[in-house]
Amino acid sequence: MIMQTCLVGYTPDAAGEEALSLARIWARAHGWTLVVCVVAPEAWGHPSLAKLDVEYANFLSQHTQESIDKAQAFLVNTSNVRYIRFASTSVSAGLLAAAKQENADLIVLGSSRSGPVGGISTGGMISEIMHSSEFPIAIAPRGYSAGENAVIERFTCAYSGLEAASGTVHKAHEIATAMAVPLRLVSFAVRDGHMYPPLVGYQAEESLADAWREQAQVSLTRVKKQLASQQTPVEIAVAVKETWEEALNSFDWLPGEMLILGSSRMGVLKRVFLGSNANKIIQASPVSVMVLPRAS
Repeated sequence: MIMQTCLVGYTPDAAGEEALSLARIWARAHGWTLVVCVVAPEAWGHPSLAKLDVEYANFLSQHTQESIDKAQAFLVNTSNVRYIRFASTSVSAGLLAAAKQENADLIVLGSSRSGPVGGISTGGMISEIMHSSEFPIAIAPRGYSAGENAVIERFTCAYSGLEAASGTVHKAHEIATAMAVPLRLVSFAVRDGHMYPPLVGYQAEESLADAWREQAQVSLTRVKKQLASQQTPVEIAVAVKETWEEALNSFDWLPGEMLILGSSRMGVLKRVFLGSNANKIIQASPVSVMVLPRAS
């Protein structure tokens, strides 16, 4: 997987600027094409004598142009950028159709406003896109900002240890290799309070956690050896904590880092579909997130 085109779902607000800020890194660091897409509601397509229809169409055209002007001002010093308008019945449908039209390799979005600053929320439109997309999706945290010369310093790929998840690791390795940045593979688990019967006791719980930690370390070491012949540096790390926030915060994160997740096996083939744990991981992530669709 060698990415060449990023399509940004842009709205003239904070979320839109956060998405542009993230996508700009890809365009500037590696010369990929950045396509900024503004989706507007479809106006009536049949002839009409109603003055209101004409005024509404003019309003949409003006609003869309103003949005594009604002995006151009934000990306004034960025090359390899194109701006498109796309009419659709919904933003999610419009962005997915535009991504197909532009042969996009990645859709970049800003986080929903329902989440906290510094965090990611996938509510509403983002969820609709993620459950229908054939494309990888990158999401910038709320309040995200990166300087014009920022770069992606490292990718961290979450690995469950299951054989079915190895495809995500190899895709993450391809992306890291294409961008010439290091890759870190991490496994983490949360000790749910309802995971063990009350009579089992803390000692038994610790024993099970230690066993899982050891198993995860073995799995990560095996995968690292499989990738050892490649040029991309690969690190591994394991954590077992009480909450997802504690688990993710137990790792060090570089300013220009991105977390990569794979889609749930429960999802439709070749679609992005998040399981319950993946949703929790995204919400707890302190960095931007990329979710890969299933390969098969």
